Amino acid sequence: MTVPMKDRLAAAVEARTALLDDLALRIHAHPELAFEERYASGALVAALRSEGVDVSTGTAGMETAFLAEAGTAGAVVALFAEYDALPGVGHACGHNLMGTASLGAFLALRDVLAPGSGRVRLLGSPAEERGNGKFALIKAGLLNDVDAAMMFHAGDRDESDPLMLAFVTLDVRFHGVAAHAAARPHEGVNALDALLLAWSGISALRQVIRSEARIHGIITEGGVAPNIIPERSAARFMIRSADNAYLEELCRRVMACFEGAALATGCRLEYEFSEVCEMVSTNHPLADAFTANAHALGRTMHPRRPGEMHGSTDMGNVTTVVPAIHPFLAITDVPTPGHSHRFTEAARAPAALATMRLAAKALAMTALDVLTDDSLRVRSRAAFEGRR
Repeated sequence: MTVPMKDRLAAAVEARTALLDDLALRIHAHPELAFEERYASGALVAALRSEGVDVSTGTAGMETAFLAEAGTAGAVVALFAEYDALPGVGHACGHNLMGTASLGAFLALRDVLAPGSGRVRLLGSPAEERGNGKFALIKAGLLNDVDAAMMFHAGDRDESDPLMLAFVTLDVRFHGVAAHAAARPHEGVNALDALLLAWSGISALRQVIRSEARIHGIITEGGVAPNIIPERSAARFMIRSADNAYLEELCRRVMACFEGAALATGCRLEYEFSEVCEMVSTNHPLADAFTANAHALGRTMHPRRPGEMHGSTDMGNVTTVVPAIHPFLAITDVPTPGHSHRFTEAARAPAALATMRLAAKALAMTALDVLTDDSLRVRSRAAFEGRR
C-alpha cells in the first residue's frame, strides 16, 4: 500500500511543477530580510489558498508567519517553510527553494492522505537568518502535539546529518562623549576606541578557543565625522559552538573583552543577547527514512564529513523539543559556499528547481512514513528521549 501512495505523492508534486518553480523564482527575485518577508509570505499563502487550503496568518504574533493544516486524527507531522533572505546577497541560502519545497510536500500530502490517517501542519517560519522565528512558534505551542518535524536545506552536497552549531547574537553599544577631535580631544571619550579595543581582544581570543567554535561580527556604527570624537559605536557579533555549555563560556569570555574595553576608555557599555539557536540534533530513525526515500528518487545521502560544519539555524531549537531532521540536498554539482553571490545565482538555476521538487517529494514520503508506520514513530521518539 505504501509504495503506490508514495508514487501518488511524487505525481502530486510533479503536477505542480509550474506552480512550485514560479513561486521559487518569484521569491528569489524579491529578497526580503527577517520579519519583512511580506512578498514571500504572501506568495506562499496565496498559492495555498488557490489550492483551497485554509491558511491563518500572523501566527505566533509574527506578521509574516502562517499556519496551514491538512488531514484528520492520528499522528502529526510539521513541515517548516523558510523564505527570508540575506542583506546584500539576497537568497544566498536558498530559502526561496526551501519554503517552496515544504509547501509542495504539504499539498501532495493533502491530496493523498486518507481520512483518519494523520495530520500534516505547514508552518511558515520567518526570520531564520536573524531573529529565531521558530523559537516564537515553539513558544506558541505549535509543536506540542507534533510527532516529527522536518524541512530540507539547500547546499552543494547531499548530507543526512549536517553539523549545525548552537549560536547566539550579541548586540553591543558603547557610549562616550563627543568633542572636537583637533581642538579639544581630551574633553572627549572615544566610543570607537572602546569598540576597537574590544575587537582586538576578541581577535586574540579566537586563537585560544576550540577549533569548532566561531566568533565573528561587524561594526554597525563608528562615528559620524572624522573631526568629532565618536560618542557612540555599535557592533553585532555571532558566537557559535558545537557544545551548549561551551557556548555559555564563550559568551562570558567575549563579554569580558567588551567590559574591559569600557573600563579602559571610560565608556558606558550596553549589550543585548538574542535567544539561543540550539545545535541541530538529527533524529537518526527519521534521517534513515529520508535517506531511503531520497535514494528511491535517485539521490544518495552522505554522512557529515569530519570537521565540516554548516553554520547555525533555529531548526536546532525544533530538534530540542520534537524528533526532527534538517538534511541538505545539493542544488549544484560545483562546490559553492552558502551566503555568497555564487550561491544566489545557483538558487535560481534549473538544477536548483529540480532539487527543490525532489526535496518536496522526499519530505512528503518521509512524512507519510511517520504517519503510517507506528514502529518508526516509536523508534524516533526513543532516539529523541535517549539523546535528551
